[in-house]
Amino acid sequence: MEEYEKLSGIGYADIEPWIKLVAVRKLIADAISEAEKTMLVDEIRRRLHIPFS
Repeated sequence: MEEYEKLSGIGYADIEPWIKLVAVRKLIADAISEAEKTMLVDEIRRRLHIPFS
């Protein structure tokens, strides 16, 4: 992230609101593993403040 910020001039605070939306989009994409699905669902829940099951 530090390298991205340095090269782009865009900080984490600028992209943080978009992370859950990108995770949702990735979740519905084809060809992702069960492990990646679990990781994405956990990240989405964390950002929506929904308890993990």
